[in-house]
Amino acid sequence: MNNISVRVRFAKLGRAKYISHLDLIRCFQRAVCRAGLPAAYSAGFHPHMQTSFAATLPLGFTSTAEVMELSLSEPVPPEEVLSRLNAALPSDIRILEAGAPQHTFRELAYATYTVELPCGEPEALAKQFDAFLAQPEILVQKRSKKGMREVDLKPMIEQAEAVPESQQLVLHLCLPSGSSSSLNPMLLLHALEDFVQIPLRTPRICRTALLTAEKTKFF
Repeated sequence: MNNISVRVRFAKLGRAKYISHLDLIRCFQRAVCRAGLPAAYSAGFHPHMQTSFAATLPLGFTSTAEVMELSLSEPVPPEEVLSRLNAALPSDIRILEAGAPQHTFRELAYATYTVELPCGEPEALAKQFDAFLAQPEILVQKRSKKGMREVDLKPMIEQAEAVPESQQLVLHLCLPSGSSSSLNPMLLLHALEDFVQIPLRTPRICRTALLTAEKTKFF
């Protein structure tokens, strides 16, 4: 019998934002075992559970849009996968949806984020953010496989909106998050900090969606 792929969308909130990606993988694999799900394993001398995660979430970010794919050796209804995993996972990691994959991981292209920037004058910072985006280019040093290189972030910013609120500025961002191009919002925030010439207080960043190149839901 061929293995059956089940994909889940999950939230990583609260204290779970401090769990590294490697520890997250271990957490899920243990939860799958505790849930008694018929996980499929690779062949060979050191078989491992067949799981895949889309777009590694940086440490310290929360998310309501993380995606994990699990291969099962026999069919289990998606709603049962959801309930059994939630019963076995920590409270700050919750399965929100489960179902059959609709897109390959290669089709993942963008991620949306909500960034909360605590500040005393959110309206003023919003104007500075608009001026920051209006620059002809936004040059930063970005690490690559070949070392540090200068890149222009401006063409990578798909969408950006600043909304002043009480004692904070909220940014809504859509940034590349695929295999060919990816932009960590912290790199954009560091560039903003250099532009405004004042230190930004610790931002709260939540990934809210993963999207295809057509801006449709990736899950």
